[in-house]
Amino acid sequence: MTSSPVFVKIWKCFPCVAIVFRLVEGSARAAENVPIVVMGEAAQKNSALIISIAKSGTLVKNLDAMGSVLAEAGHVVRIHPAGAGKVLNIAVVPGRHVRKGESLLAYQDHSLHLVRLEMTRAQAALTTALAARQNAASAYDRGRELEGMTVAAGETRRRLAVFQAAKDNVIARQADVDTLRHQLEEEYNSVTESDRAQTSPLDETSSIIAPTAAEVQSVFVGVADHISPATELMGLTVISSVWIVSVILPQDAARVVQGGEQTTELVSDTGTTLLGSKITSIGDMADPATGLVRVISTAPNPDGSLHPGMFVNTHLPTRDKTMGVIVPENAVTEINGASIVFVPAGPNRFRPREVHVGATGNQQKVIISGISPGERIVTHGVFALKAVMLVSDMNEGG
Repeated sequence: MTSSPVFVKIWKCFPCVAIVFRLVEGSARAAENVPIVVMGEAAQKNSALIISIAKSGTLVKNLDAMGSVLAEAGHVVRIHPAGAGKVLNIAVVPGRHVRKGESLLAYQDHSLHLVRLEMTRAQAALTTALAARQNAASAYDRGRELEGMTVAAGETRRRLAVFQAAKDNVIARQADVDTLRHQLEEEYNSVTESDRAQTSPLDETSSIIAPTAAEVQSVFVGVADHISPATELMGLTVISSVWIVSVILPQDAARVVQGGEQTTELVSDTGTTLLGSKITSIGDMADPATGLVRVISTAPNPDGSLHPGMFVNTHLPTRDKTMGVIVPENAVTEINGASIVFVPAGPNRFRPREVHVGATGNQQKVIISGISPGERIVTHGVFALKAVMLVSDMNEGG
């Protein structure tokens, strides 16, 4: 029996149809096997679950780098005493963080004793000058009243000259007192020194204090050392703001945006936070020792959590951009090495969906495949959905 040509063509195509049928059937079964996460309204509220509509956009790519914290140039304070004497005690060591006004060192200030003696003499001289001025004023007034009777006009003029000299002397002695008082109040009580810890008028103890929040870099003296205003006691680094220095390959330097917003990861016991700082400098030449280029940003550090010498992970903004669906960084989670988002699949039901992330930056991610603009996805509370899903998988496996 001979088969017709049409029948032969249909028979040859049958295996292809069968293969397509199996693929479609397999895809349908795979879709059916995707787990559905069920979470009640109360649990959603407790997890602060938020569903948002995905929108398309453009995200700047970040360049990940290793960075370190350095003190800003010119922010090193070198401490000298106002007087001369002997060190009594040292309250800090290198590496110690200190607050503004905190005591660093105490010394017996022999100069303070001398200044106080000079102040006593100056006050006594001022008292004498004031009395002399009063006597001269009285003599001049009497001379004017008796002029032409018992006092000659020449005597009155002489008394006037004595009175004027007495007034000038009072001004000079007052200036001496004011100068010494300024020295006691401003030099021995300044942003770096205080005598407020003294317990009596004869106490000559002076305290060296921190002029601002800082880190002690070095201490150059020891207990019982003799010091003077020329002695450098210690060096402090002001850390109210610091440099974050990232190192990158020379070929990447041209991609980084100067003036852009850098983010730095700060790891603590409570988790990781991101600190923003402005890029102020991108090196033109690579370091001969490392072959890397330095990128510097200035970061605020009011609480002193960043200290010179610590290492951090940084993310530098580049000129590269990626288009796609922009979602919050927390909307994407990792499960078994895949990037996953959750999409609503009915009331209180959510389905995980694998996506391809193109770039991350500014606490956002750009998704280039897996979801489309206009779709609804979970943007907050993903961690709770992931936990429910993993617990369900463990129970089924058990």
